[in-house]
Amino acid sequence: MAGPFARRRQAKKDETELGTELWRRSHDWFIRSLDRYWQVVQEARAEGTIPEDELNGLVNAGNVLAELAPRVRHLCVEAHRHHPGAGLQVPASGSDVHRILSRAANDLATTAQAAALFRLGQASLHSVGRRAEKVVAAVEEAEEAAGFRPGA
Repeated sequence: MAGPFARRRQAKKDETELGTELWRRSHDWFIRSLDRYWQVVQEARAEGTIPEDELNGLVNAGNVLAELAPRVRHLCVEAHRHHPGAGLQVPASGSDVHRILSRAANDLATTAQAAALFRLGQASLHSVGRRAEKVVAAVEEAEEAAGFRPGA
């Protein structure tokens, strides 16, 4: 856990790179959804009711989703730089990227929900994987709409 000074430095960096409104919220929504996914996985691990190979499937999907976080941050930083908005008003020039990032965050929240349902025996691991694939596709689509690919 980071100490108060490290958290304050990160908050200042986030404010500089992401702003305080639109793009910051887009980024934070994705990260909160990712955190919720990992919370469900930890709950499943603690219960010990899911076979190890299926738990590994949840972890592997989570690792793929976690690899998207820096890409989403990069998208939001660049979007804030190129399409700064006042408040929560989406600038017309950044509306496609914002719409797709919103979909990615929503799809990730739905993936966390599917994982929770899987943990309860009410959904399949396959449904979690399908939803995770939608998140990956949305992030790739947002990168394309923004005009860049990872590492570019």
